[in-house]
Amino acid sequence: MEPKKPIRLDELDRQHPLRQLPFTTPEAYFDTLPSRIQAETARRSHRFTISWSWQRSVATVAGAGLVAALVWFTYPQKQDSLEPELLSNVSTESVLEYLQDQDIYLEDYSDMIKTHDMPNDSTLIHELHVSPESIQQMIEEDAAGTATI
Repeated sequence: MEPKKPIRLDELDRQHPLRQLPFTTPEAYFDTLPSRIQAETARRSHRFTISWSWQRSVATVAGAGLVAALVWFTYPQKQDSLEPELLSNVSTESVLEYLQDQDIYLEDYSDMIKTHDMPNDSTLIHELHVSPESIQQMIEEDAAGTATI
């Protein structure tokens, strides 16, 4: 392959196509260019104006009213605490039914329930609804079961 020979424009003939300018400009184009740029700049600076009409004012007020109405109706209200008298009117059955409807079971909130101290064993047996005979029977069965082991 033959190395490329550099071409110098001043070595070419004046009529050679590479020495001719590819673009032409109109007569006195650059003489009038600054005045045309100034005229266009002045024309564009006066073009931007804000005009207010009653339709635009009504639309603005309506939009602001819509936003205010949405905020007013969707803003959550602060709930005050309930008084004990109101809660005392609710029956235990209603509370249990509500908890079952919400799928909340005793195991879920048993750690929050305070246990009451029973004064003696007889009160505990009475609260459990267990007869003394069945307790005695369980003790005897347990004693018999441990004796065989």
